[in-house]
Amino acid sequence: MTETDHYSLARAQKYHAHHRASLRTRLTDRREQDCLTRALIDAGSPESMLDLPCGTGRFWPAAARAGVCNLIAADGSPGMLEVAAANRLNATIPRQLLETSAFAINLPDKCVDVAACLRFYHHLAMAEDRSGLLRELIRVSRQHLIISLWVDGNYAGNRRMRKPAKPPVPGYGPRICRHRGEVAAEFVDAGCRIIRHYDVWPGLYMWRFYLLEVAA
Repeated sequence: MTETDHYSLARAQKYHAHHRASLRTRLTDRREQDCLTRALIDAGSPESMLDLPCGTGRFWPAAARAGVCNLIAADGSPGMLEVAAANRLNATIPRQLLETSAFAINLPDKCVDVAACLRFYHHLAMAEDRSGLLRELIRVSRQHLIISLWVDGNYAGNRRMRKPAKPPVPGYGPRICRHRGEVAAEFVDAGCRIIRHYDVWPGLYMWRFYLLEVAA
């Protein structure tokens, strides 16, 4: 399975600007940054991290604040990576910009302390795509995963779940909201233990971060 590049350079630049475009997006960005920082601290402030897909590097300041000093930033989109290259914090944040598929990560086994997959998992409607992604993230991580996605159990999620579901499509597709119990079972079945979750807007909106521990 390989994902299609949905982001031209112009669209990547627009994506980068979107998260600073309004008070709402700036506040949500701040809340997401805080969730990632807390998850990394709860994971023991790891030194090394994979950020995949890294987009334009929005989450790198949060990683740096949590103590990450060796970051590999990977994405399947050359446009995203071109914009991200201008957002480097220093020589090691990120140390490497890597163009690769999330379903066949071009990295060796157990090469980072934590693999973070943010704002991507909820684009995968097919169970086989999600399990393939999880296998690759587990393969490259020595200990932890951090994943963000949309879940129910909140005002926006419950409203969305009442709408008729769209037919699932293979690979990267429209964002979907998932039942929390199904998500948890999926992580456990893949061989992970859920350590903690972090809601970006508790009770109101769908964004949730999960900190997972990879089974030995």
